[in-house]
Amino acid sequence: MMPLMVKEADLSRINVPEDYEVLDATALGRRLGFKRDTVLAYLSRRNFRRIPRPNRQLAMGPIWYEKSVKEWEAKEEDQARGK
Repeated sequence: MMPLMVKEADLSRINVPEDYEVLDATALGRRLGFKRDTVLAYLSRRNFRRIPRPNRQLAMGPIWYEKSVKEWEAKEEDQARGK
């Protein structure tokens, strides 16, 4: 299921692989438990301690691939555990 903010036409222009889910700032915030404004504030300050770096920066805003967000979450959990 694609988030509402990311349009199919926009995705076809950047050649996103078919098996990738794409998240926008709203969907990423929902997934991580933040508001969209919080995600955008972290982005504007280039503060990537609590959110992953976006995979692409489009005119409509940043996007993240679901796979890279999962990898980032796993890495953050490992660091929290001290591994």
